[in-house]
Parts: sequence; structure tokens; C-alpha cells
Amino acid sequence: MVLVKMDEKGRIQLPKLVREKLHIRPRQSFRLDVRKQELILSAPKFSPSSDPLLKELTERPLKLKNVKLTKELLDKLEEEQWSQ
Repeated sequence: MVLVKMDEKGRIQLPKLVREKLHIRPRQSFRLDVRKQELILSAPKFSPSSDPLLKELTERPLKLKNVKLTKELLDKLEEEQWSQ
């Protein structure tokens, strides 16, 4: 069990350990259920179709000429995808 606090805007932050364990990505959707005095937060199982960037790449593969696909380039592409 992990103890978290809610900020003044009603937000909670999921600890890094939890995000890594569940492979949670920024802007990912969740299901929130209320049962009696409990909040149940469910993360959908990770798949390419649940990740907008991977879904986009699988539907429209990149066509690159003379471009080396590096981690930096993938990070940039991912950031561009999230900002749309």
C-alpha cells in the first residue's frame, strides 16, 4: 500500500514505482469506481492499441529516408504525439 496526498486542485500523483510497475504512460485513461468508502483505480492492460503513440505508429508506420531511428528521435516523436 502506498500513501499519497491530494493537492488543493484535487489531484493525486501516482508514485514512480507504481507507474513503472503498471507501465502507466502520461495522459493514459483509467477507470475510477467508488465502492462504499473506497476508490478503485484501474489501469487498462497495456497494448499498442491503448498507447496513442504506438497505435499511431502501427496504423501509419514511419517512412524515413536516411534517418537513424534513435531514442532521442523516438522521445521527440512521443512528445509531439502527446502535445496534440
